[in-house]
Amino acid sequence: MKALVVNYGVGNLFSISSGLKRAGFEVEISKEIKPADLIVFPGVGSFSAVSNFILTNSDIINDLKKSGVHFLGVCLGLQIMFEKGTEGGESKGLGWFKGVVDKIQANVKLPHIGWDKIYVTGDCELSDELDGKYAYYVHSYVAYTDDNVVMKSNYGIDYPAMICKENVVGTQFHPEKSSGTGRIFFENLKRWVSR
Repeated sequence: MKALVVNYGVGNLFSISSGLKRAGFEVEISKEIKPADLIVFPGVGSFSAVSNFILTNSDIINDLKKSGVHFLGVCLGLQIMFEKGTEGGESKGLGWFKGVVDKIQANVKLPHIGWDKIYVTGDCELSDELDGKYAYYVHSYVAYTDDNVVMKSNYGIDYPAMICKENVVGTQFHPEKSSGTGRIFFENLKRWVSR
C-alpha cells in the first residue's frame, strides 16, 4: 500500500513517515498531490501557513477524496479539514467538516505538550482498542465542532481527539509519537485503508 505524505513546507515529515513504514506502507514525501492508497496531511505548523497550499490544490484533493482515496490528517492536518482557522489570521480550510479551529479557551499553559487520555465517543474502526489509552499532543489550537467526532480528550476543555467520516480520518494527537497507542492506531489505519 502506498502512502503519500504531503510536503507543504512545514513540519517534521520524518516521524510520520517512519510510523507509516513500520505499519507496512510504502511512503513517498511529495509537494505534488497525486493518487495513492493514503494521502497524509502531516502535523506541525500554523493553519495560515498551509491554507494557501491546500486551497491552491483543493481541486485535485477533492477529486481524489471523491474517487475513494483515503486521507489522514494529523494535528494541523486534521485542523485544515475544517471550514476555517484563526491561527496567524483567519484562513479557509477544506471545509470537509463543520467547525472553526481556534485557540484552546481554558486557563491552561499553552502550547499543550504531553500525554493525555483519549476516549471513544463515536463509531469508527480507527478507534478500536484505543479507549482510555494515552496519546501524545503538541498544540495550542483545537477544532470547535461536534461534526463526526469519534474520540475526545481533555485539556481544560473537552476537544476532538479524532474525527472520522467515510474515507477521511483526522487525529489531534500525534500517533507517530504516541508509542504503543500509535502502533495500535497505525495497525487500525492499515486495516482501514486495505478494505
